[in-house]
Amino acid sequence: MKEDKILDSEELLHLAMHSNNPELTIEYLKRVLEMDCDNSKAYYLLGATHAQIGMYDRAIQEMSKALEIDPTLSTACFQLGLLHLTSGRVEEAREVWSALDKLGEVNPLYLFKRGMLSLVSDEFDACIDDLTKGIASNQINAALNNDMQKIIDKANEARNTTSASDLSQKSSNTDGGHHILLSAYKSNDETEH
Repeated sequence: MKEDKILDSEELLHLAMHSNNPELTIEYLKRVLEMDCDNSKAYYLLGATHAQIGMYDRAIQEMSKALEIDPTLSTACFQLGLLHLTSGRVEEAREVWSALDKLGEVNPLYLFKRGMLSLVSDEFDACIDDLTKGIASNQINAALNNDMQKIIDKANEARNTTSASDLSQKSSNTDGGHHILLSAYKSNDETEH
């Protein structure tokens, strides 16, 4: 009789990254963390998945844990800042995002962060400029570029019609808002620290 084969943490992580089923993804990632409690990537992906299903407090805790284990996870840093920002915690977003300053002013995550902070200050032209530059320099994560383009489109609209706070309120009541944060999570494998 053959013994049941058990998947290792690398296999489970790979399956989680390619699953379109949040329940299964969470199961895989929790199994990874049972085997390797210091797996920063598993915490990052678990946070992303919890954000995707609307469990934002858990997502923030798990993204924070990922960065505690590995502060070089720049995409996790950016996404954690976005979670804070869309939760109305601008100062927490600024604090988390300060770690992106070391990436330099031409790095797409730095430009995206600066653009988002401009947005919450109603500085629409600066927001659009930085997000556009970030998209042009981001050759790694097309989903994040798509999300930033959505924000540019909303910022263009807001520049002429509403304030950023009204935009934020509209986004949280529609498919935008938190969804804008989500499509880039699982598609990025964090290899670009």
